[in-house]
Amino acid sequence: MRNYVCWDIERVISTIQTEAVVASSAVFLATHTRLQIQRAKIDGRSFNNTGQMVSERDVLKNFLGRKTATGTVLMPVVGESGSGKSHLVRWVREKLPASDKRKVIYLEKSKTSLRHVIESLLEGVDDEEVAQVRADVRASTKSTDASALALRLINELVIALAGTTSAELRGRQRQLAGPKGLALILQDPVLQDQMLEEGEFIPRFAEHMLSDRDSDSDSDDERPAHFTVDHLPLNVTSAMEGVAAPTRVMLRLLLSKPEMRDAAVDMLNESWEKSVQATSSLGGGRVLDAMKKVREIYARQGKEIVLLVEDFALIQGVQRDLLDAITETSQREGRTALAPMRTLMAITSGYFHDLPETAITRIEASTGGHVYNLDLVLNNEADGIEAITSFAGRYLNAARVGRKQLEAHAGKSVPNQCDHCPVRTACHDAFGKSAEGHGLYPFNRPALRRTVHAVAPADQPHAFVPRTILSRALIPVLTEGYDSIQEGSFPDEEFRSRFKSNRDAGDVPLAGRVREQIDDLDQADGARREKLLEFWADSPTELVNLEPGIAAAFSLPELAIDASPTKPLSQTPRTASPPEPVGNGGTQVRGEPTLSRSLQKHLDAVESWSAGDGLPTTEASTVRSVVSRAAVYRQDWLNPPVKPLGVSDAGQAGWGNRANTVSIEGAAAQALAGDDSPVIFKRTAANSEFFKSLILLNAETLTAVRSQDVVRLASMADSYAGVLRKRVTAQAQLSDDNLVSGLRVSLMGAALAGHAHPHMPVEQLHAAAFDHGQSWQRSDGSSRTEMWQRSLNTHLAKREALIDTLRGALGVGQGTGTVQVIDAARALPLLRRAAEQWELDAAQLPRWAQDAAQPLAGWRVLVPAQHAQLVSLLHEIRQCFPRGERSADLLSQLNTSLQVATELGLEGGNHIPAIRTLIKEIEDADWASLTVLERDLAKLTDDLEGPAALAAALQGVVPLRDPHLAGMHRLLRSADTFLTDALQAAEARGQTAASTASQQMGALMDTWQQVVAQAASGDEA
Repeated sequence: MRNYVCWDIERVISTIQTEAVVASSAVFLATHTRLQIQRAKIDGRSFNNTGQMVSERDVLKNFLGRKTATGTVLMPVVGESGSGKSHLVRWVREKLPASDKRKVIYLEKSKTSLRHVIESLLEGVDDEEVAQVRADVRASTKSTDASALALRLINELVIALAGTTSAELRGRQRQLAGPKGLALILQDPVLQDQMLEEGEFIPRFAEHMLSDRDSDSDSDDERPAHFTVDHLPLNVTSAMEGVAAPTRVMLRLLLSKPEMRDAAVDMLNESWEKSVQATSSLGGGRVLDAMKKVREIYARQGKEIVLLVEDFALIQGVQRDLLDAITETSQREGRTALAPMRTLMAITSGYFHDLPETAITRIEASTGGHVYNLDLVLNNEADGIEAITSFAGRYLNAARVGRKQLEAHAGKSVPNQCDHCPVRTACHDAFGKSAEGHGLYPFNRPALRRTVHAVAPADQPHAFVPRTILSRALIPVLTEGYDSIQEGSFPDEEFRSRFKSNRDAGDVPLAGRVREQIDDLDQADGARREKLLEFWADSPTELVNLEPGIAAAFSLPELAIDASPTKPLSQTPRTASPPEPVGNGGTQVRGEPTLSRSLQKHLDAVESWSAGDGLPTTEASTVRSVVSRAAVYRQDWLNPPVKPLGVSDAGQAGWGNRANTVSIEGAAAQALAGDDSPVIFKRTAANSEFFKSLILLNAETLTAVRSQDVVRLASMADSYAGVLRKRVTAQAQLSDDNLVSGLRVSLMGAALAGHAHPHMPVEQLHAAAFDHGQSWQRSDGSSRTEMWQRSLNTHLAKREALIDTLRGALGVGQGTGTVQVIDAARALPLLRRAAEQWELDAAQLPRWAQDAAQPLAGWRVLVPAQHAQLVSLLHEIRQCFPRGERSADLLSQLNTSLQVATELGLEGGNHIPAIRTLIKEIEDADWASLTVLERDLAKLTDDLEGPAALAAALQGVVPLRDPHLAGMHRLLRSADTFLTDALQAAEARGQTAASTASQQMGALMDTWQQVVAQAASGDEA
């Protein structure tokens, strides 16, 4: 059996057909399996299953034997696409007894062009009127292409809609009646183009109307049976400008009200057949008249017409006329005027609901109110698996026998290829056989059941859909698995990705702990072993070796498993033991700790993820949270020292329970660039078991947590310490370059307050850089520009957040509290780099420094402006108080002048109190500080553009100066003005009684003027 195949790909492709009509009669009958047919009772426009199962022969007997008063029988076979409707119609055709009294008309679903339908219906009738109908249809479909036909169809539809009136319509359709209603939408060029785009309903209909459907095409690509809301031209976001105003009104009506869209679709479908008939010259009831003529002719010949329709929905354009023709009573005034007619038609459940009321009534009358339903759901496990194995076994045998031999045995019993197979016994023992004796290899019963469930419709996991089973299960395995079985690599990646266990059908995937053991023990064939155990061994709950015959056939080595002796694997479906109820409301699986239902639900979600499903948001978030928190908790924040981050702080800094930190393959809300995440979990069995432990840890349920997972978590947390620090640093913008920029902002802010300037000792710069500055206040504020003071106040208001970030990045504290110690060994090099430049580059500033830096934006204006003010202030002071003078002498002379002026009563004496107040205010002034200021300012150049010049300017501008500097200036300027006025007044008096005092005042003025002149000459020098 090793690497054995008993079929070839060519036989599979030529023999197994997904469409009943394609296979030859011999192949069709050889592969035919008894259909599961339910008798359903019509209930209005729907039907309900009665629970009564019938055979194909029951259907045939009822179809041929039923008698009606009208002489017509209309019997529907209903079911969804691929359920076997066409197969049943084909079987009835094959089994119809030969009779000269019967005319059989067979409408194949692959031959649904309008020309083919009409010619099939009218075939064999020699009549002038009938011949003209055939000729007109040929002419209308022969001289055009699909695009032109589509345009004609939509124009005829516009005409039909424009001809409607509100009186003949009902409900909401009345708002869409006439030429200003729905017809406006279809005739607008912009919207019409949308309806004629490739793939839309009308172009697809035109294609099918002109040419027969490809019998080999996938049934999923069949033409829609009728208009739906999706076919309305409502994609107008970009085209509204090109739509005419009246059309926009109608368009907005459809866009705003769903009920109006439904009404519009109903109108389109009601007018469609009339449009098709007008396009193909079949209007005015010509098909009805022609079919009546056909029935008249066969009535004269004494024949009954049997009409077999493989898909009634696909003969659009003549459906209503055809329904009327085939249900028209054959009796006229006691004689048979029209040939009796029996019609068996396959129709989807949805289309059955849309049949005209008259058709439903006539169906009820002719069938006794029943239809045959082929939508099969195999809920009975035993019956279901036997139905599947019988069906699959016939096709597997047909693929082994091949088309040529099947056709050679036409009319005889089909040979069982297994009868002459040299490995029959070993094969049937290992893989099993159907009730008919056909071997199931390369499947066994569990594999076949799981494979069928894997391709079932999502909303019907137990549905038995023959076409789907053939096209998506049997054919792919036999063709795509052919080479891999021979090479010993089956099931390959293609099989593993195509077929997943369907939990909704009760197929439990292989447990994560079993797959984890396989990963540890089987490095070479682990992936194959997992899928074989899951499908062929029906997912055992413990690691076992595959049944020897199956393992040998697929070249799977046996594992040395340290466990109790392996139990033989049953080929019947495994039924898991139900959970045992426990007192606390939770559930307990035998042999496992008690867990709450909600916690078990989380673990089940992880198990499903392990098997290929997505990991839901809740479970993914829990895993990410535990892993990210563990890394934070185990971080060594002292190497290098930094303020420890709490979990929430780390999350804000870019390390949290998100996919950009912990990437999980297949998880909900997974980052698009998951490979960029520092922690990456692939979908593996080991990771799924690890996740379960993390979820249990998070729930503080320790009894079921595996110790190796705790060790792994701690190890991971330690290994990602550097990544965490790097991520937090990058996200929080705390790299060395960022810190240098932040320190520079801090130093420049401190410079505004007079606490830092270039060339200051680094220890003082360090103290200023980490000071919150809340106690800083310039005592020399009176000599600062308004812009300088405003910038300082704004910076101090925002400085605290800046300093907290700097301290946190370069210091440590008690737990996550206030930072107590700065790591000077790390901070000083960064501080020296920051002090190399006293300007900011806004583009390089970290976001946490930008608020505090905003007041410094005008630095290159701020510093020169303050420099200019100090230079001007000093210059004006020196005009009245030259270098080398003593402040005591100056103030003494000024006091004497004030006294003399008072005694003489000179003009300007009213300013004397203010001057004395100024003298009082600056009595503590340090006049010698002017020399220091003068020396600092003397170092500057007029050009403050270069970095060196700006740094030099800061040395003169930044330091705190005497707080009375502005007061000195005001006093000297006031005194100069006063004395000048007083001298002029004294000279004007001449030789008066006060001449002596005037002479004294004059002498004082001479002295003052000499001082001023000396100051002036000093400026010139």
